[in-house]
Amino acid sequence: MSIYAYALLVPIASPLVLPVGMEKNTELVYSSGLAAIVEPEISLEAIQATDERLLQAVLTHDRVIREIFQQTPLLPLRFGNGFNSVETLLNHLEKHQQQYLQTLTHLAEKVEYTLKATPCNLLDDADTIDARGKAYLLAKKQRYQTQQAFQAQQCEQWEFLNQLILKTYTDVICETRQPDVRQIHFLAQRNDSTLSKQQFSLWQLQCSHWQLALSESLPPYHFLKNNII
Repeated sequence: MSIYAYALLVPIASPLVLPVGMEKNTELVYSSGLAAIVEPEISLEAIQATDERLLQAVLTHDRVIREIFQQTPLLPLRFGNGFNSVETLLNHLEKHQQQYLQTLTHLAEKVEYTLKATPCNLLDDADTIDARGKAYLLAKKQRYQTQQAFQAQQCEQWEFLNQLILKTYTDVICETRQPDVRQIHFLAQRNDSTLSKQQFSLWQLQCSHWQLALSESLPPYHFLKNNII
């Protein structure tokens, strides 16, 4: 059995509403200006025994972090962090206290957003061209040129969107996980009023060749250093 760790935070005066974890209620473990959200007596092997249990554990891990993040800033930990005992966890926190506190200070008033961009397709009406011979070939050529122009505009809009976000936000990560889906992760202030419906609508209007979707405010998943447990 392990002490399962979900997140790190700076203790606050007001009590937190601690959610239920994978099997039990979560708890706070304190150490010199830091606190860890943990769930005691969890078998890492058991929660990964089947695909179904693994998926449920991953979803619970994310849910616990998000519920607490709505109450206070935190550092979300990667899935699967277990410690043999409370003493082992406390030793780790004391060893890395300065690093964790610095990161918490940097991210204290920030939230992460993910902007998902899916490219729109130009309707292919090649099979409906009502022409033959040279007229058909000319129509096909025009159709190809239209597609090329559409794709060029799509690339320009993507670059414009990137530059627009980079001018507004300092911490930005762009990634392409799939050929047809791109994501932009960025940090904003918790009280950032620019991410209003009007702002998002403006982005969509300026990038008409993309279907955009903006996430809710999230913990800073993509902006943690690799040496955060």
